[in-house]
Amino acid sequence: MYVNGVNPPTPPQSVEPVTTVVRDGGSAALPPTGDVVEISTVAKLAAQVHDVPEVRADLIARVKAEIETGVYETQERIDVTVDRLMDEFSS
Repeated sequence: MYVNGVNPPTPPQSVEPVTTVVRDGGSAALPPTGDVVEISTVAKLAAQVHDVPEVRADLIARVKAEIETGVYETQERIDVTVDRLMDEFSS
């Protein structure tokens, strides 16, 4: 079985800027190209986690107690909730 030999490594070579010919006969350097960073929607949402207000434990405890005792559901609150739902569905 015959295996071709490995060529010796070549030293690093410099990279010349790429130029392009423009219509007036001159030349202009092309803008540099490079890496592109795209931030996903999930990453944007994850970044907003710090903007969420803190949990108001006192408010949660009060509402839970009102629900358990039956004083949370009032006709006024039900009417407001229904109006908000209707606004949400109609928009």
